[in-house]
Formats: sequence, structure tokens, C-alpha cells
Amino acid sequence: MDTVVFTDSSAIDYFLNDMILVKVNAEVDSNLAKSMSISGYPTLVLVDKDGVEVDRIVGYMPTEDFLQTLNDYQNDIGTLADLLRRSDTSQDRSLYGEIANKYKYSGKADDAMSWFKKIIEAGDPTDSLSGNARMSIADTYRRADDYEQALTKYQNIEKDFTGTGIGMDAVIYQAIVYRSMADTTKAVDTFKAYVERFPDSEDVEYATKQIEKLTNPAPAGK
Repeated sequence: MDTVVFTDSSAIDYFLNDMILVKVNAEVDSNLAKSMSISGYPTLVLVDKDGVEVDRIVGYMPTEDFLQTLNDYQNDIGTLADLLRRSDTSQDRSLYGEIANKYKYSGKADDAMSWFKKIIEAGDPTDSLSGNARMSIADTYRRADDYEQALTKYQNIEKDFTGTGIGMDAVIYQAIVYRSMADTTKAVDTFKAYVERFPDSEDVEYATKQIEKLTNPAPAGK
């Protein structure tokens, strides 16, 4: 964002004339980040003149898409409120997913969980939309440190989505959960199993590095 978007002349003009941009170092002002439920970077929160949140953008966007999204939000297009209105007359599961992710990235885990479950209930529980929703539910438990629930969810997903990318992801996340539980033996074994089962995966390098870190931890203080 700093090197591409905010140096673009169209973005500079936009923030000089149409909107005020405030950049915050969340590692320094951690209380503000916590109060706004910031869970990843970059996150841009659009607020109105009274400081009320309109919506947010999580992750990188090219300049043109970024500015278009901000303009849309100002006109209540694509905001959470807009999506909720549309859901009143639609059973579009992709729309449910957009709503769920809006809640997820604004720190409203219970609301997000509810909409992820709607995706599963409205379709085949083993299709890709349901699979991604189930992964998000498991991730919600993981982020809340409810590791037993997360582990069970990931194991069930692995079983139901064997031979798919979703199933592969469920395996590596089991290893991540074991690591979070400080169960080094199971974490290493699961990372190794991942490497052996999916040698062509782009995550093999990550898994291999985790195995090295867990089996040869750095000395204390380093």
C-alpha cells in the first residue's frame, strides 16, 4: 500500500480532496487497533464524520480497485448494510459468504459463524462453498484459542474433502493447532505427514521450515 497505492497520483489527489487518510502504527497504538478489532494488516477502516464505521478493506488492493471500493462504500454500495438488505430477498450463498467475512474481519465472530453456517445449511455440506465456510468456522475456534474444537473441525474437514485443496489445508492447520497447543511431537508429525502426502504443494516449504524450528528451537533469548 505504501509503495504502490499511496504513491499513485490518483490516490494522492483522492486523499487531498475527497477523504482524509490517517495512518496508524498498530504496534505502537495497540489500544486503538484492539478497540477497532484489527486482526490483520493492512486494514483500512472507513468512518463517517461522526467517527462511525461505514465499512473496512482488509488486505491489498490495486489503486483503481481500492479507490472504487471507497467510492462505493461512500454511496452504500457493497457495505455490510447493503449486503444484509440484499440477503433479505436472496439465497445466494456467495452473498452469505461476503456477509460472513465482513463480520469476521470486524471482530464479530459470533455473527460471522452464524452466516458461515447459513452457507452450509443452504447447500451441499461437501461442496467448495461449504468447505471454505467450514474452514472459516474452524479458524474462528482456532483464533479464539478453542483448540480442541478447532482440531475436531479440521479433522472432519480432512475426512470429507480428501483429495482436494480444502482437505490439504485442513491437514496443515491441524499441525498449526498442535503447535499452538505446545504439542511439539504431534505438530512435527503432522507437518511431516503433510510434506510426505502433498510433496507438490506450495506449502511444503512452510511446513519444512516449521519442522526445523520445532525440532531445533533457537536458544532462549535469541
